[in-house]
Amino acid sequence: MTSCMQPASLKPVAVRRLVLLAAAVLFAGGPAEGAEGKKPLPEGKPKAASVTPAKPAVTSKVVVQEVTSEQLRQAVRTYLERRLKGKAEEVEVQILNVDEPVTVAPGILEVRVKGRGLLENFGRRLFDVALLVDGREVRALRVLAEITVLADVVTVTRTVQPQETLEAEDLTIARLPLPGESHDFLTEAEQAVGKRVTRPIRAETPVRMSSLAIPEVVHKGEDVTIEFKHGGLLIQASGTSKMSGHVGQPVTVLNQDSKREVRGIVVGPGVVRVEF
Repeated sequence: MTSCMQPASLKPVAVRRLVLLAAAVLFAGGPAEGAEGKKPLPEGKPKAASVTPAKPAVTSKVVVQEVTSEQLRQAVRTYLERRLKGKAEEVEVQILNVDEPVTVAPGILEVRVKGRGLLENFGRRLFDVALLVDGREVRALRVLAEITVLADVVTVTRTVQPQETLEAEDLTIARLPLPGESHDFLTEAEQAVGKRVTRPIRAETPVRMSSLAIPEVVHKGEDVTIEFKHGGLLIQASGTSKMSGHVGQPVTVLNQDSKREVRGIVVGPGVVRVEF
């Protein structure tokens, strides 16, 4: 008869050891808490990168002041008004080449137009302008401007032909543009009254000094009175003028009595005085 052997009963201590051994084998490859006690991140969630906050950018604000086209216009106008004082009634200025403001450093600003030579013609002109801050020149500009200068001048009320003599009723005053700083337009009617016109003058146009002459009161070939004066002695004789002339002009006359030519000064209509 064959007998079978029964395994011996396990003691409780041995059972606990087996359980611990099985647990160690089961969890040998698993994650374990680090030596410093830090818990591992859950699988599939990457660790966020550390970001240092950026410092705010520091911007430096540059302080400047602007010089506008209007300031340049006023400066050029003031310069011309001072220069033309007593010669013009109105000055108009339009800046042509400065649209955007010009920037300079802050401080006490002065816009100064530099003096130039004679302004022979108005209209489109270039001006040298200096920008000064606190008395020091910081920028130089070349400013192109359209200039119109108006003045009260003498004009004629009708078209006048050469050799005519102007009377008060032929003249009037009108405000018109001047051609340039140097001109010969008359500004007072009294300057033209009694003058002889040497070239045609159209109605409502300015009267120029160069278009007038003092009227001739002695004419070539006409009979004149010759006055010979010495101290308080005055002798008159008849003569013939060899040339035309106005009062105060020297002329040559022929003494009809002596048939000799003498030189004298025109002192009035038809009268030539000879000093001796």
